[in-house]
Amino acid sequence: MQESLLSYIASNFIKEYENVANSSIAYLLNKYVPARTILKHILNDNKVPNFYETELSIKSNGRLDIAGKNSDGQISVIIEGKFWANLTDNQPVNYLKELNEDGNLLFLAPERRIESLKLEVNKRTKEVDSRIRYISWNEILNLIDQENKKDFDRNLDSDILQLKELCKKMDEEGMPPLSESDLSPMNGRIQYQFANLIDDCNRLIRKWDESNFKRLNSTPTKDGYGFYFRAYGFGCNLCFSSEDWFLKESHTPFWLYIVDEDFNEDKQIYHYLKEYDIENTYNDYASLGIQLKAGWDKNQIVEHIVQTTRDVLKYLNKKLKN
Repeated sequence: MQESLLSYIASNFIKEYENVANSSIAYLLNKYVPARTILKHILNDNKVPNFYETELSIKSNGRLDIAGKNSDGQISVIIEGKFWANLTDNQPVNYLKELNEDGNLLFLAPERRIESLKLEVNKRTKEVDSRIRYISWNEILNLIDQENKKDFDRNLDSDILQLKELCKKMDEEGMPPLSESDLSPMNGRIQYQFANLIDDCNRLIRKWDESNFKRLNSTPTKDGYGFYFRAYGFGCNLCFSSEDWFLKESHTPFWLYIVDEDFNEDKQIYHYLKEYDIENTYNDYASLGIQLKAGWDKNQIVEHIVQTTRDVLKYLNKKLKN
């Protein structure tokens, strides 16, 4: 990866270099018309401030990453730059209180973070709030870059390149600072119990007449735990995956991967799996996110995972035989 001067300085001499990215966005908005033009398009607002202040402390509602102020001093735009850190206690509900009547709150985040960020925000606001917008760091910088090409400014071009390299470094290497909730022993308990649930599913599926576990094992992985088996003419992996839980839009911890009986990918399987459940099917070895409901106890969860697995495999078997 190419390293810019900005990314080198930020990563080697500054502990909180998320703040550097936010300050850089404020710098672009304050200095360059194309940056403000793109902000107008993103917010669908023909009037955006010409002045942006970073790290603005609000007495009762925390500290704003970037606050855009009108000529009368009112805040009409708040920009929150996120990489992998959690939302603060004030985000977004208390931040919305700081906006004027027609104000907007814009979240900048890595593309892979956008969907999970929306879920976090909507849970706190209890509904989708039209004042809140989202865009990835890469997209906003690309849009400013395109706008700059209309009346090319070499300085802006250089600044965009510098910030792109910093954001890329943050996206690929960044880890959110640990919070109290991250260190809670409940996190370890949940991970441990999820692995136990997978073992319980394993025991039940072994009782099927249609299942075959010969020379196949349970396997711990970097991001979770699961087991392989054959059933109904398919090779399967039923697992708990923290990576899929976070990255895929289904946002569920339990996943069923389905391939042919020799454990080779089969596009037909993906086609019919998508027909079975379009919302929770993904095209990486035909994977299905198994949705759970809050309030279910251990037995209900295991029963649902096992029954869903059986129903899906029976459905695919029938479809492929026709």
